[in-house]
Amino acid sequence: MSKGVMTCLPPNDGHPGAEIIWAADCKEAFNQGVKLAQTWLDNARSGWLWAVMIAERDLLPCAIERRAFEVGFLSRIHQRICSPKCCGLSAKPLSLEL
Repeated sequence: MSKGVMTCLPPNDGHPGAEIIWAADCKEAFNQGVKLAQTWLDNARSGWLWAVMIAERDLLPCAIERRAFEVGFLSRIHQRICSPKCCGLSAKPLSLEL
């Protein structure tokens, strides 16, 4: 893969963050996904998770931005459901290249 653009998922809920390298600058779409997931988690999980994600994702203009949005959204949800607070896991930072 050629040199890419890194996005960072900050640690949350006691779960480690992650660094993800994209072929294009997808920071804004990734961050939108993280923010929307956090909003869903903070608002008593109003509405269907899949419907919330799809409705916002489909507003993005290109495939790589939609993918970044999905990864950000699902990564934030993953942090919550895999939280060491809930599962007793040890937290180790991750690094991914997409």
